[in-house]
Amino acid sequence: MEIIVFEKESFYKLIDELTVRIIEQVERKYNQEEWIGESEARKLLGIKSKAKLQQLRDSIKIEFSKFGKIIRYSRSSILRFLEEHRISLDKI
Repeated sequence: MEIIVFEKESFYKLIDELTVRIIEQVERKYNQEEWIGESEARKLLGIKSKAKLQQLRDSIKIEFSKFGKIIRYSRSSILRFLEEHRISLDKI
């Protein structure tokens, strides 16, 4: 077993750098996958029915993009929709 010793300042600098890298990677992945397909949208919403997803789309509850028969859904609008419909424990 090896023990590595850091100065306090060096340790916190390392933690800060790791945090920045993790945040950058998460943002990069999130931005790459902003537009998702039907199955991922239903999974994110926790619904199985294609009809329910169509209802949300028709009532413009979530953002989508349609090109021919291809429909993509905005991940951020789905997350926003879920947040808007969240029931807080404070309200119970």
